[in-house]
Amino acid sequence: MRWWRTMRRWPAMRRRQAGGTLPGSAHPWHPVRWLRGAVRAAALALAALGAQAAPAAAETVVASVSSPRIDISSNFVGAEIVVFGVVERAHDEPMPPDGYDVAVVVRGPPQRVASRRKERVAGLWINGASEEFVGVPAFYALDSTRPVSEIAAPRVLEVFRIGLDNTSFGVGPVQRDDPFRAAIVNQRTAHGLFRERAGSVSMLTPTFFRVTVLLPKDVPDGLYSVETYVFASKRMVASELSALKVEKVGLEAQIHDMAVNAPLLYGLLIAALALATGWLGGVVFRRD
Repeated sequence: MRWWRTMRRWPAMRRRQAGGTLPGSAHPWHPVRWLRGAVRAAALALAALGAQAAPAAAETVVASVSSPRIDISSNFVGAEIVVFGVVERAHDEPMPPDGYDVAVVVRGPPQRVASRRKERVAGLWINGASEEFVGVPAFYALDSTRPVSEIAAPRVLEVFRIGLDNTSFGVGPVQRDDPFRAAIVNQRTAHGLFRERAGSVSMLTPTFFRVTVLLPKDVPDGLYSVETYVFASKRMVASELSALKVEKVGLEAQIHDMAVNAPLLYGLLIAALALATGWLGGVVFRRD
Protein backbone atom coordinates (compact mmCIF):
# COMPACT_ATOMS: atom_id res chain seq x y z
CA MET A 1 0.00 0.00 0.00
CA ARG A 2 3.08 2.31 -0.16
CA TRP A 3 2.01 3.63 -3.56
CA TRP A 4 -1.38 4.60 -2.13
CA ARG A 5 0.17 6.44 0.81
CA THR A 6 2.42 8.32 -1.58
CA MET A 7 -0.55 9.38 -3.70
CA ARG A 8 -2.40 10.54 -0.60
CA ARG A 9 0.60 12.65 0.51
CA TRP A 10 1.24 14.13 -2.94
CA PRO A 11 -1.33 17.02 -2.73
CA ALA A 12 -0.04 17.96 0.72
CA MET A 13 3.58 17.88 -0.50
CA ARG A 14 2.73 20.20 -3.37
CA ARG A 15 0.97 22.61 -1.01
CA ARG A 16 3.98 22.66 1.31
CA GLN A 17 6.32 23.37 -1.60
CA ALA A 18 4.06 26.20 -2.73
CA GLY A 19 4.00 27.70 0.76
CA GLY A 20 0.31 26.95 1.29
CA THR A 21 -1.56 25.42 4.17
CA LEU A 22 -2.14 21.77 4.84
CA PRO A 23 -5.35 20.27 3.42
CA GLY A 24 -8.36 21.21 5.49
CA SER A 25 -6.51 23.40 8.01
CA ALA A 26 -8.06 26.54 6.56
CA HIS A 27 -11.57 25.13 6.54
CA PRO A 28 -13.81 26.93 9.09
CA TRP A 29 -15.14 23.66 10.53
CA HIS A 30 -11.77 21.84 10.68
CA PRO A 31 -11.66 19.89 13.99
CA VAL A 32 -8.40 21.45 15.21
CA ARG A 33 -9.61 24.97 14.47
CA TRP A 34 -12.96 24.14 16.06
CA LEU A 35 -11.34 22.91 19.29
CA ARG A 36 -9.11 25.98 19.44
CA GLY A 37 -12.19 28.13 18.90
CA ALA A 38 -13.94 26.39 21.78
CA VAL A 39 -11.03 27.27 24.08
CA ARG A 40 -11.10 30.93 22.98
CA ALA A 41 -14.90 31.07 23.33
CA ALA A 42 -14.71 29.70 26.87
CA ALA A 43 -12.10 32.28 27.83
CA LEU A 44 -14.16 35.13 26.37
CA ALA A 45 -17.28 33.83 28.09
CA LEU A 46 -15.54 33.81 31.44
CA ALA A 47 -14.44 37.40 30.94
CA ALA A 48 -17.95 38.46 29.89
CA LEU A 49 -19.62 36.88 32.88
CA GLY A 50 -17.22 38.53 35.29
CA ALA A 51 -16.92 37.61 38.90
CA GLN A 52 -20.25 35.76 39.01
CA ALA A 53 -19.08 32.91 36.75
CA ALA A 54 -15.29 33.26 36.55
CA PRO A 55 -13.35 30.55 38.33
CA ALA A 56 -12.20 31.66 41.75
CA ALA A 57 -8.47 31.54 42.38
CA ALA A 58 -9.04 29.27 45.37
CA GLU A 59 -10.24 26.33 43.23
CA THR A 60 -8.91 24.54 40.17
CA VAL A 61 -9.96 21.28 38.55
CA VAL A 62 -7.69 18.60 37.14
CA ALA A 63 -9.59 16.20 34.89
CA SER A 64 -8.50 13.35 32.66
CA VAL A 65 -9.99 10.90 30.14
CA SER A 66 -9.29 7.19 30.52
CA SER A 67 -8.96 6.65 26.74
CA PRO A 68 -8.01 9.81 24.84
CA ARG A 69 -8.26 7.87 21.56
CA ILE A 70 -11.02 5.54 20.34
CA ASP A 71 -10.35 3.35 17.28
CA ILE A 72 -13.30 2.36 15.09
CA SER A 73 -12.78 -0.93 13.24
CA SER A 74 -15.11 -3.35 11.44
CA ASN A 75 -16.10 -5.05 14.72
CA PHE A 76 -16.67 -1.84 16.69
CA VAL A 77 -19.79 -2.14 18.89
CA GLY A 78 -19.37 0.99 20.97
CA ALA A 79 -17.01 2.10 23.70
CA GLU A 80 -16.94 3.55 27.18
CA ILE A 81 -14.71 6.33 28.41
CA VAL A 82 -14.23 7.34 32.02
CA VAL A 83 -13.79 11.00 32.90
CA PHE A 84 -12.37 11.53 36.36
CA GLY A 85 -10.74 14.35 38.23
CA VAL A 86 -10.24 16.23 41.44
CA VAL A 87 -11.09 19.74 42.60
CA GLU A 88 -8.03 21.35 44.14
CA ARG A 89 -8.43 24.24 46.58
CA ALA A 90 -6.25 26.28 48.85
CA HIS A 91 -5.53 24.75 52.24
CA ASP A 92 -7.13 27.66 54.08
CA GLU A 93 -10.21 27.72 51.82
CA PRO A 94 -13.30 26.20 53.49
CA MET A 95 -15.54 23.77 51.67
CA PRO A 96 -18.71 25.24 50.15
CA PRO A 97 -21.75 24.71 52.41
CA ASP A 98 -23.44 22.42 49.87
CA GLY A 99 -20.23 20.94 48.43
CA TYR A 100 -19.27 20.92 44.77
CA ASP A 101 -21.33 20.03 41.71
CA VAL A 102 -19.74 18.80 38.47
CA ALA A 103 -20.99 18.78 34.89
CA VAL A 104 -19.14 16.96 32.10
CA VAL A 105 -19.94 17.65 28.44
CA VAL A 106 -18.58 15.45 25.65
CA ARG A 107 -19.15 17.30 22.39
CA GLY A 108 -18.48 15.96 18.89
CA PRO A 109 -17.26 17.96 15.91
CA PRO A 110 -19.83 20.21 14.19
CA GLN A 111 -21.65 18.92 11.13
CA ARG A 112 -23.80 20.43 8.40
CA VAL A 113 -27.24 18.82 8.67
CA ALA A 114 -30.43 19.41 6.66
CA SER A 115 -33.77 18.76 8.36
CA ARG A 116 -36.70 18.10 6.03
CA ARG A 117 -40.41 17.82 6.62
CA LYS A 118 -42.27 15.01 4.84
CA GLU A 119 -45.50 16.01 3.14
CA ARG A 120 -48.17 13.83 1.60
CA VAL A 121 -49.15 14.82 -1.94
CA ALA A 122 -51.58 12.70 -4.00
CA GLY A 123 -51.03 9.74 -1.69
CA LEU A 124 -47.22 9.96 -1.91
CA TRP A 125 -44.78 11.15 0.76
CA ILE A 126 -42.32 13.69 -0.63
CA ASN A 127 -39.80 16.12 0.84
CA GLY A 128 -41.36 19.43 1.74
CA ALA A 129 -39.96 22.42 3.58
CA SER A 130 -36.42 22.09 4.91
CA GLU A 131 -33.88 23.95 7.00
CA GLU A 132 -30.09 23.55 7.08
CA PHE A 133 -27.95 23.82 10.20
CA VAL A 134 -24.19 24.30 9.96
CA GLY A 135 -23.08 23.56 13.52
CA VAL A 136 -24.87 20.44 14.74
CA PRO A 137 -22.60 18.49 17.10
CA ALA A 138 -21.96 14.97 15.83
CA PHE A 139 -22.31 13.76 19.41
CA TYR A 140 -23.46 15.41 22.62
CA ALA A 141 -23.48 13.91 26.11
CA LEU A 142 -24.12 15.86 29.30
CA ASP A 143 -23.54 14.21 32.67
CA SER A 144 -23.92 16.02 35.97
CA THR A 145 -24.23 15.44 39.67
CA ARG A 146 -27.70 17.03 39.67
CA PRO A 147 -29.98 18.65 37.08
CA VAL A 148 -27.98 21.53 35.65
CA SER A 149 -30.84 23.95 36.31
CA GLU A 150 -30.22 23.36 40.01
CA ILE A 151 -26.45 23.83 40.00
CA ALA A 152 -25.92 26.87 37.76
CA ALA A 153 -27.58 30.13 36.76
CA PRO A 154 -29.38 30.13 33.39
CA ARG A 155 -26.97 32.73 31.96
CA VAL A 156 -23.97 30.54 32.73
CA LEU A 157 -25.60 27.55 31.04
CA GLU A 158 -26.37 29.62 27.95
CA VAL A 159 -22.88 31.06 27.58
CA PHE A 160 -21.12 27.72 27.96
CA ARG A 161 -23.74 25.79 25.95
CA ILE A 162 -24.38 23.36 28.79
CA GLY A 163 -27.46 21.33 27.90
CA LEU A 164 -29.13 20.73 24.56
CA ASP A 165 -31.60 23.58 25.18
CA ASN A 166 -28.60 25.93 25.35
CA THR A 167 -26.64 24.49 22.41
CA SER A 168 -26.90 26.46 19.19
CA PHE A 169 -26.76 24.54 15.90
CA GLY A 170 -25.01 27.39 14.13
CA VAL A 171 -24.63 31.12 14.57
CA GLY A 172 -27.06 33.24 16.53
CA PRO A 173 -29.21 32.46 19.56
CA VAL A 174 -30.81 29.09 20.22
CA GLN A 175 -34.24 28.69 18.63
CA ARG A 176 -35.76 26.19 21.06
CA ASP A 177 -39.21 26.24 19.41
CA ASP A 178 -37.86 25.52 15.90
CA PRO A 179 -39.57 22.27 14.72
CA PHE A 180 -36.68 21.43 12.38
CA ARG A 181 -34.19 21.73 15.23
CA ALA A 182 -36.45 19.62 17.45
CA ALA A 183 -36.56 16.92 14.75
CA ILE A 184 -32.75 16.68 14.73
CA VAL A 185 -32.62 16.47 18.53
CA ASN A 186 -35.28 13.75 18.64
CA GLN A 187 -33.67 11.68 15.91
CA ARG A 188 -30.18 11.80 17.40
CA THR A 189 -31.51 11.15 20.87
CA ALA A 190 -33.22 8.00 19.57
CA HIS A 191 -29.90 6.82 18.09
CA GLY A 192 -27.97 7.50 21.30
CA LEU A 193 -25.97 10.39 19.82
CA PHE A 194 -27.59 12.99 22.08
CA ARG A 195 -27.97 12.26 25.78
CA GLU A 196 -28.43 14.12 29.05
CA ARG A 197 -28.14 12.38 32.41
CA ALA A 198 -28.53 14.00 35.82
CA GLY A 199 -27.01 12.22 38.80
CA SER A 200 -24.57 10.21 36.68
CA VAL A 201 -21.45 11.98 37.98
CA SER A 202 -20.34 10.32 41.20
CA MET A 203 -18.54 12.32 43.90
CA LEU A 204 -16.38 9.59 45.40
CA THR A 205 -15.01 12.10 47.91
CA PRO A 206 -15.99 15.75 48.51
CA THR A 207 -13.48 16.73 45.79
CA PHE A 208 -12.97 13.61 43.61
CA PHE A 209 -15.47 12.80 40.84
CA ARG A 210 -15.96 10.12 38.21
CA VAL A 211 -18.36 9.46 35.33
CA THR A 212 -18.64 6.83 32.59
CA VAL A 213 -19.71 8.06 29.14
CA LEU A 214 -21.02 5.58 26.56
CA LEU A 215 -20.17 6.06 22.88
CA PRO A 216 -22.63 4.16 20.63
CA LYS A 217 -21.53 1.92 17.78
CA ASP A 218 -22.44 4.48 15.10
CA VAL A 219 -20.58 7.37 16.72
CA PRO A 220 -18.95 9.57 14.03
CA ASP A 221 -15.20 9.93 13.87
CA GLY A 222 -13.42 13.22 14.50
CA LEU A 223 -11.98 15.34 17.27
CA TYR A 224 -14.20 15.63 20.36
CA SER A 225 -14.01 18.01 23.28
CA VAL A 226 -14.43 16.89 26.90
CA GLU A 227 -15.51 19.87 28.99
CA THR A 228 -15.50 19.71 32.79
CA TYR A 229 -17.25 22.39 34.86
CA VAL A 230 -17.25 22.71 38.65
CA PHE A 231 -19.93 24.70 40.49
CA ALA A 232 -20.39 25.85 44.06
CA SER A 233 -23.49 27.72 45.27
CA LYS A 234 -24.61 28.11 41.62
CA ARG A 235 -21.31 29.77 40.67
CA MET A 236 -18.81 28.29 38.24
CA VAL A 237 -15.55 28.05 40.18
CA ALA A 238 -13.37 25.98 37.80
CA SER A 239 -13.35 24.44 34.34
CA GLU A 240 -11.09 22.37 32.10
CA LEU A 241 -11.08 21.34 28.45
CA SER A 242 -9.63 18.03 27.20
CA ALA A 243 -9.56 16.35 23.78
CA LEU A 244 -10.84 12.96 22.63
CA LYS A 245 -10.02 11.55 19.20
CA VAL A 246 -12.33 9.04 17.49
CA GLU A 247 -10.73 7.60 14.38
CA LYS A 248 -11.42 4.86 11.84
CA VAL A 249 -8.63 2.29 11.48
CA GLY A 250 -7.89 -0.77 9.34
CA LEU A 251 -8.88 -1.61 5.79
CA GLU A 252 -12.21 0.17 6.07
CA ALA A 253 -10.43 3.44 6.87
CA GLN A 254 -8.13 3.07 3.86
CA ILE A 255 -11.06 2.36 1.53
CA HIS A 256 -12.95 5.35 2.93
CA ASP A 257 -9.95 7.63 2.49
CA MET A 258 -9.48 6.47 -1.10
CA ALA A 259 -13.15 7.02 -1.93
CA VAL A 260 -13.02 10.56 -0.51
CA ASN A 261 -9.57 11.70 -1.63
CA ALA A 262 -9.24 9.82 -4.95
CA PRO A 263 -12.77 9.08 -6.23
CA LEU A 264 -11.66 8.45 -9.83
CA LEU A 265 -9.07 5.88 -8.81
CA TYR A 266 -11.56 4.31 -6.40
CA GLY A 267 -14.18 4.00 -9.17
CA LEU A 268 -11.68 2.43 -11.58
CA LEU A 269 -10.55 -0.11 -9.00
CA ILE A 270 -14.14 -1.05 -8.16
CA ALA A 271 -14.97 -1.47 -11.85
CA ALA A 272 -11.85 -3.60 -12.38
CA LEU A 273 -12.73 -5.73 -9.36
CA ALA A 274 -16.26 -6.27 -10.68
CA LEU A 275 -14.95 -7.32 -14.10
CA ALA A 276 -12.40 -9.66 -12.54
CA THR A 277 -15.05 -11.23 -10.31
CA GLY A 278 -17.38 -11.77 -13.26
CA TRP A 279 -14.63 -13.31 -15.37
CA LEU A 280 -13.54 -15.60 -12.53
CA GLY A 281 -17.13 -16.71 -11.93
CA GLY A 282 -17.50 -17.51 -15.63
CA VAL A 283 -14.35 -19.62 -15.60
CA VAL A 284 -15.26 -21.55 -12.46
CA PHE A 285 -18.85 -22.31 -13.44
CA ARG A 286 -18.28 -22.75 -17.18
CA ARG A 287 -19.88 -25.84 -18.65
CA ASP A 288 -17.80 -27.63 -21.25
